[in-house]
Amino acid sequence: MKKIALAVVGILCVSHASYSSPYLGLKVGKTWFDDGCSNVTDCEDDSGSLGLYGGYQFSDFLSLEAGYDYLGEYTLQDVDDDRIHAFSLAPKLSFAVTEKLDLFAKFGGAYVDVAGESDGTYLGAAGLEYQPNHSSSVRLEYQHLSDVSNDYFTSNVDTVWLGFAFHFGGSDDEAEPAATAATQSVPEPVEEVVEESVVTTPVVKNYEMKVVDSGSFALNSAKLKPDSQPIVDDLAQFMNQYPQSTVEITGYTDSTGAVDYNQQLSEKRAQSVADSLMEEGIDESRITVVGEGENNPVASNETKQGREQNRRVEIVVPPFEAVE
Repeated sequence: MKKIALAVVGILCVSHASYSSPYLGLKVGKTWFDDGCSNVTDCEDDSGSLGLYGGYQFSDFLSLEAGYDYLGEYTLQDVDDDRIHAFSLAPKLSFAVTEKLDLFAKFGGAYVDVAGESDGTYLGAAGLEYQPNHSSSVRLEYQHLSDVSNDYFTSNVDTVWLGFAFHFGGSDDEAEPAATAATQSVPEPVEEVVEESVVTTPVVKNYEMKVVDSGSFALNSAKLKPDSQPIVDDLAQFMNQYPQSTVEITGYTDSTGAVDYNQQLSEKRAQSVADSLMEEGIDESRITVVGEGENNPVASNETKQGREQNRRVEIVVPPFEAVE
């Protein structure tokens, strides 16, 4: 157990704490003792289980997690309808599968109380964790305790858990990329009157850049969601008012996944915005579509918030002269 504690400390010392938050969860499950029924006539080697778990997330990839497991009541060798409890501590390593789904693994230590006898053992676990937002998560986990014993038997203990956790300090507002820029144009100049004749002068028109964030698309998809239509409508109205205007639509992704896939996804998302604009009557010749893939990140790809900001489509209307 001392070696496990030293390993935990070593992993934490090299972790990068660019993103951190505590969390607390409740879990329910089913537990089995593999070898606890030797020489027992009326053996009960499985039971429903309850537990609590909590931890501190040091980065997207590393957490330190502690847990209390009530593993149920059993009739085993020298155990007569007694309750069994476990207390555990382990580092948790997470690997992103999609934007909101992680594969995780844990390896650490545990103390197990078997009918009043405490036994130190090793803990290993693996599972899937889904985090729909920054405040909560749901996990499905398989947990293994090796060589749990008393004076009469030694057994492995396996549990399948379903857990729900609340993450403190997380907020959906944090996940929002930079606010979408509002349309803004140069104030119209006052017409000059010279000797009762009206003189009009060309005016440079500007349309401030807009950003379509990753939440405007379906997961791993280039399909634009309906709630992003107001951005397209506003731009189409502006371009119809000023036929000399053009637009540049550029797609970007984060660094997760293959480079070629990200390049194609950025092109498809930019084209999806362009297609919606053409449906509003804007001619294709006035639209330039570019996919930049992982290039030009606006935030760090080491955090979920940063990756969400990097997954974007930028809409830029170059300045042009118009006569009012």
